[in-house]
Formats: sequence, C-alpha cells, structure tokens
Amino acid sequence: HFCRQRLHLRRVNVALPDIVRDFGDASLGKLSWILNGYAIVYAALLVFCGRLAERYPRNQSFLTGIALFTVASAACALANSVETLVAFRLVQAAGAALLTPTSLGLILATFPAERRGGAVRAWAAIGGFAAALGPLVGGLLVTASWRWIFLVNVPIGLLALLVGWIQLPRIPGHDVPVPRYWAA
Repeated sequence: HFCRQRLHLRRVNVALPDIVRDFGDASLGKLSWILNGYAIVYAALLVFCGRLAERYPRNQSFLTGIALFTVASAACALANSVETLVAFRLVQAAGAALLTPTSLGLILATFPAERRGGAVRAWAAIGGFAAALGPLVGGLLVTASWRWIFLVNVPIGLLALLVGWIQLPRIPGHDVPVPRYWAA
C-alpha cells in the first residue's frame, strides 16, 4: 500500500492540467493545495500515525488507513469544487500517513529476523517502482477523465480491505510511553 500511495501521488501530478480545465475559475494558489496540501498533511502526520500504530493493533490501524484512503479517494472523484477536492485530499493524506508506518510495522512483526531485510528491501523497491510507474498510469487514466485517478483506488482499496481482513495477522500494540512534551 506504500506502493499504491506513491503511484497515486504521481497520477495526481499528471492530472493537474485536466483538473485546472474543470475548475478553471480557481486561482493557482488554490489549485496548488491539491498537491501541496496532501504532501504537508502526509508529512505532518507520518510520525504521529507511526506512534499510533505502535500503540494499537497494527492490522486494525492498517485497515483503518486503507478505509480512510479509499473513502477519501471516492470523495475526491466526486468533488465539485477545488475546495472540496483539497479537503478530501487532506483526508486521503491522513489515510496514507496511517498506511505507511503500519505497512512497515506489519512486515517487521511478521517476518522472521533473518528474512526481514529482504522484506523491507522488497517493500522499498515496490514503492520506487510505483513512483516510476505513476505518470504512465496517470496519463492513461486521464485520457478518460481526471476523476479516474481517484476512482481507480476504490476497487483496489475494497479488495485490500477484504484480503486484509481475512489474511492479516493480529499484531497487538504495546504501551509506548508518551513523551513529556505531549503530556502537557
């Protein structure tokens, strides 16, 4: 799912000119939030979501992230203004921020120590491959409509939820001390 998130970022970059045509009355400043808002929220929440993922069962956190990303993707596809698209992109970023650390946490918890390095390398390689493939897939999807860059996530997300619900092992969270500066 780290792979899907990387692929998604590249597709949105490719679709931006088509989005601009649909919402032509929007300023460049507003349109830039479609990409930048996602990146800012994702980066801002990544560490926090990683801490949450340590504290609560990783499989549940992962499935929550998938559900949030999938629902927000459907909402992005239905957006009727730049403001609603940006708002749902921010929700999408929150789902992605929860997916990334929990996906890695699941790998680390389920692979034996001697196979962990290979599993993490595969996780990173797939993410890199997805980043490279994103513009190509985005270009193909945009030929139909920019909304397809978001709609494509819905069946993939639903399938991932179903498979995850059935296959993911329950990896319990553990007590993580709250830093003193959080306990103000």
